Amino acid sequence: MKIRRFVRIIALIVIIAVAVSVYLYEKNAIEREDRDDYVQSSVSGDEGKIKVVISAVGDIVLGQDSRFSYRDSFDYVFDKTGGDYGYFFANAVQILEQDDITIANLECVLGNEKEKAEKYDYGNNYWFIGKPEYANILRAGSIEAVTLANNHTYDYGQAGFDATCSALDDVGIKYFGYARTTVITINDVNVGMAGFNQLGEYEQGRDTEELKQEIENVTRELRERSDLVIVYFHWGKEYQYEADSLQKELARLAVDSGADLVLGSHPHVLQPIEIYNDRYIVYSLANFCFGGNKRPSDFDTMVYRQTFLFDREGNLVSIQAPEIIPFSISSKGAVNDYRPTPIEGKAMERVFAKVGYSPDMAAASLSVDKNEMVRLDEVADDIIIDLKYATPDNITGKPVYDSNIAWLRRGTAIKLKRANEALMEQGYRIKVWDAYRSEKDHRRLHEVAKNSYYFIDPKIGSNHTRGAAVDVTLVDMDGNELDMPSKYDEMSEKAHRTYKHASPEQKRNALILENAMKEAGFIPLENEWWHFDDSEYRSYGFLPSLPE
Repeated sequence: MKIRRFVRIIALIVIIAVAVSVYLYEKNAIEREDRDDYVQSSVSGDEGKIKVVISAVGDIVLGQDSRFSYRDSFDYVFDKTGGDYGYFFANAVQILEQDDITIANLECVLGNEKEKAEKYDYGNNYWFIGKPEYANILRAGSIEAVTLANNHTYDYGQAGFDATCSALDDVGIKYFGYARTTVITINDVNVGMAGFNQLGEYEQGRDTEELKQEIENVTRELRERSDLVIVYFHWGKEYQYEADSLQKELARLAVDSGADLVLGSHPHVLQPIEIYNDRYIVYSLANFCFGGNKRPSDFDTMVYRQTFLFDREGNLVSIQAPEIIPFSISSKGAVNDYRPTPIEGKAMERVFAKVGYSPDMAAASLSVDKNEMVRLDEVADDIIIDLKYATPDNITGKPVYDSNIAWLRRGTAIKLKRANEALMEQGYRIKVWDAYRSEKDHRRLHEVAKNSYYFIDPKIGSNHTRGAAVDVTLVDMDGNELDMPSKYDEMSEKAHRTYKHASPEQKRNALILENAMKEAGFIPLENEWWHFDDSEYRSYGFLPSLPE
């Protein structure tokens, strides 16, 4: 009887525990989904990965300049439809619903303000404004987030900008730009968005160096809070079909500062797409639903859609090839009816040509898993590779490695590439003496070294065996090694960074290398001037040998 009673008690406890677990799980799910910044993805995962699908479109003006004639204006079309908020995106909404979030550039004020702001570009000024309730058009069109960093959201001063924010808040549209960033959670992936305006709020322009610092600071800070970072720029010159040098410089700065996708607007026409450091840059998305021009010279536009895959820890591991969906800004041929519509045939091919979309790009899914082991020469071909342990020129007097191929974690390799790029701007390059080292090879070096202090105990493990450490030196652009405080693997006080008797030139060269490596995210080892650990080495496990 006691045994039966005991079994019943245990069974009851198990049932209660399961019930509580289910309750807490469901409660947590409900709480997450009730958050206004939480999105439950409608897109299923891929091979156990978390999938986040982003769509982006260009300039949206829900209104017009007050000087425009009423006939055929945005207001006129809205009134003609009987106030149908769904009219404008009716031909696009089914496409824009097939993602987790659609992002656009809202380039107008939504408010009732009358006093226009003074602008600096006196020869070509426009003040775009629409009714506050036009924010419902975005909601009806499945636009979930907009950047406000452009040269028209302040057309009616701070009051107009604030009214726009209020109108967006009323319908639940997220917005970002200038100092404001926003983070939306999609399937437990934090998607951060930032917007920057090269032109200035009142078209006064921006100091370039000040803008660069803002881009770097804001993007880096957002990177700390986000698993995926999207930066949307307002930049360039109107009606130019190629990105200018400053656009390219700012875009690449954003990527180097942590952006995973860079979007652009303002030229009003499409510009080419670029891949830089395994990230896509869309220089101009053109107009989309644009009340600012009744008869523009170019009707071509697109929906840019991209899928990002994450592991269960929230690490971005793959960026899928973009999907370009060609559109016209109007459903009519000669006049803008502010109703973006998909296009096919020669018009579709014309859009592909403008953005440089090709079969190669369509297949160009990018592995961005920083844990993945990669060949350094395939990530950074400007770096010289001369693995000392693949030659007899090392402390053993014999080759230890089977080949001169340098392997590293992708995250470490990218940091080394950035360090090398910074040094190349100064007229130098990096030469790599050692990278990944197997446990077997490290054990051998530890055993034969006269001073095993310089080779960490294999039981503890070397960061080389994580694929997260490098031994490097500084060379000139022709590959000639510069004078350093000691030879490689010289196990003496000369190898220490605090060695006082090095020549001024040796100290200078070592410091140039050290500063570049630290800036790129490496930690210098005190007793070996050539050794640097990836600052994130703890996030990488030990690899006894390379994966097959």
